[in-house]
Amino acid sequence: MFGTRVVMPEEQASVKDLCYMLWTKCFDDTEQYTDYYFNNRWNNSITVLADEASMLHLNPYNTIINGKETEIYNIAGVCTLEEYRKRGYMDSVLKKALRVMYRQGKPFTYLMPASEEIYKPYGFTGIYPVRRFNGGIRLAKGANNKNIYISWNMLKNSQKADLINYTEKKLAEKFTCYTVHDESCFQALYEEMKACNGDILVFWNNSGMCMGYIVYLCEEMPEVIEGVFEKGIQSEIIAYLKGLGFPAIKIYETNFWDLDLQKIGKPENYLMARIVDLKAFAECIYTKEHKEMWLEVTDNIIDGNNGKWHIITGEKGTYCQKCRETAGNARDTKSIEHKETDKKNYIKCTIEELGKEYLGNMEYFLNELV
Repeated sequence: MFGTRVVMPEEQASVKDLCYMLWTKCFDDTEQYTDYYFNNRWNNSITVLADEASMLHLNPYNTIINGKETEIYNIAGVCTLEEYRKRGYMDSVLKKALRVMYRQGKPFTYLMPASEEIYKPYGFTGIYPVRRFNGGIRLAKGANNKNIYISWNMLKNSQKADLINYTEKKLAEKFTCYTVHDESCFQALYEEMKACNGDILVFWNNSGMCMGYIVYLCEEMPEVIEGVFEKGIQSEIIAYLKGLGFPAIKIYETNFWDLDLQKIGKPENYLMARIVDLKAFAECIYTKEHKEMWLEVTDNIIDGNNGKWHIITGEKGTYCQKCRETAGNARDTKSIEHKETDKKNYIKCTIEELGKEYLGNMEYFLNELV
């Protein structure tokens, strides 16, 4: 058997060389990007290791879920050395990571899967269906050049504040779950893009009003990994990308783009997610109408989610309580209370089925390059 251990952020230096080796042997990223990741992004992560053969990272993100801010983890860097695969290493680190997050009370976690079939047995379900665009920019209409664009690192503090306010407003209007776009978020995105020959480009009109931004990398072709902007500047964005000298562009998500649907592929799940702490997740649910549920949940990995649950949702908030089994003397008031709940018709469901119902119905903006 092999040993699985959890390495907290303050202990990362002790395993950096090992994790760097595993990353370079398992992934095809450039040395420039790998150095960026381990010198910047990885510093705040939790690492789960199995011997010296397998690992994953839990990268924290401040996230808004139905108007409430909470920290959730993106699972990244899941890998096993080729000669150790199919021995249960990934199974071990993934289960350990889920239990670590449960102890921290995280509502859910998400990842970018190499294959959905790998993660379905662990309770993950597809979320965030997007239409990706791979097309020639020669099809774009000419830009009017009415607006100006500035790189993130050239912005004044007042302009950064305007961009942050603009972005938070646009995301809150359109999405129920999105990453908090504060200054640290934009700075991290900027550093990540510079490691991939890209940039963050912010657009302004002549009155000094923010019109939006794009985040792009530029390796084989310009790839826009994130964009929040007004419809009127799309042609200028494409004109800028065309000016980089490439014959085509790639767009990872098309939420704010107005493109010919014939040039866009069918919607595909960009990410997968899994409920971690059922109670914490239920408290993030919002419904306009009053809804009451009596559920009997099965979770093959996190024992604390197993059992009978009473959940009430509505505009005023969420009530979520685990129901104890009937026990003890009938004169025990707790036993009498739970005898009443035992009369309810509980709906049996797995944690994955619950995730499909509620994780699958949220509108996401959780772009993640790693």
